Amino acid sequence: MSTPPADLSNTGTHDGLAGIYAQRIAAALPLNWAQRISLHDSRGNVCWQSAGVWGPSDLDAVRLALERFVGKSAPARADHELPEQRTAVLLRAADTGNEFRGFVMLVMDNRRLRGKGKSVNDLPLPVQRAAHEWAMRLAAAPTVYPHEAASELSATQTERLIAHGPTGEEPEIEKLFARLRALPLTLVAQSLKPLQHGMRIRRYEVFLRDASTAETAPVSLLRAADDRGLGTVLDRRVAGALIVWLAGRSAVYGDEPAQFSINLSSSSLADPNFLRFVELCITKAGIGAALLAFETDQSFWRKDRICLQRLSRGVEALGAGLIIDNVTFADEIADLLSLPAVRLAKIDRRLTQGLAASRSNQMRVAGLAQIARVAGVLTVAKQVEAREEQDLLRALGVDFVQGHASAMPAPLDALDRQREEALVVDPDVGEEVGQQHEATV
Repeated sequence: MSTPPADLSNTGTHDGLAGIYAQRIAAALPLNWAQRISLHDSRGNVCWQSAGVWGPSDLDAVRLALERFVGKSAPARADHELPEQRTAVLLRAADTGNEFRGFVMLVMDNRRLRGKGKSVNDLPLPVQRAAHEWAMRLAAAPTVYPHEAASELSATQTERLIAHGPTGEEPEIEKLFARLRALPLTLVAQSLKPLQHGMRIRRYEVFLRDASTAETAPVSLLRAADDRGLGTVLDRRVAGALIVWLAGRSAVYGDEPAQFSINLSSSSLADPNFLRFVELCITKAGIGAALLAFETDQSFWRKDRICLQRLSRGVEALGAGLIIDNVTFADEIADLLSLPAVRLAKIDRRLTQGLAASRSNQMRVAGLAQIARVAGVLTVAKQVEAREEQDLLRALGVDFVQGHASAMPAPLDALDRQREEALVVDPDVGEEVGQQHEATV
């Protein structure tokens, strides 16, 4: 029995033009090729879709598109195998400047694809044109940043200090503020090693170091600052320094997919103006917000759920990413990973330490990886040093590992050299991608 053509009823909630592009794609494809058609933006959001049921493998295809298609050197097409003899054909939607704006996903019957090639040029020209016009539509759509108005929250001591400097009201806070402003800081970054195939985006975690004390983190100062609500002062310095560094390497990171994450203090999470500061910095620097991600702990969800929900909406509107650290197999995990902008979930080390000897923790890690996959979120195992651990984590579905055996933290300026040394060819796609050499494991 032949597969019925896709029911092109609009089950999404986007403007009518998306449906027109989908109709043109369906009309250009041979009869019964497409079981389902969906149009997505550059964050993977479904802007339009035909009728059909989505499963975890379909969400894997969305994640693959977000990894493969970022950057001007990205391929124009990627195929992802689905169950039941189907393939998700992913078409990169790029504007006239070859900027990644979104993608089109066509779920095909393998019998229809057999012998048809795997290049975008093997598809009918009207399909290629419709994908490009979808990109132009996304490029023309206005960007809205729904940050909360400053008038909703009263000015804090922190905000007054940042805006105007010491006021003479609280000497202890003034002294602490002066120490934070004068701290000679330097930034180091540690790369995450991909365990699964198809990961094009290089991911780094950025750490603050005290340049005057042998590159160590100023732990006591950080704690004192966060206790007094001044942690955002250092967070702004770190974000500003990172953005300046990225702006100086726009020729590299303007084309190559990468993301740099910053750990946020609790005072920055509650600071309604932190994202405004970041937005002003990236606008002035002329870099893409997608290069940045902000990391917080799962425990903050229990402390201030409303605040974290507000932060996630602001990060999503900005176009950056959100990372949840120390994730455990808890009741709230589904709601937490469903927040806007969440890109990575770092598994609590207590679940992965001694993993080979604990069947119950193996089940928890596999469950977390599956929950994250359905949510479209990638998973990271921390402090992983042994090769055997990596193999087991890969089998359980974890996407990345982070540890000194994979990559030592290095000054930002050393990343350029590491990047050249770590280029290998991914046999799945026949192109250069960033992964660590096996010899470093």
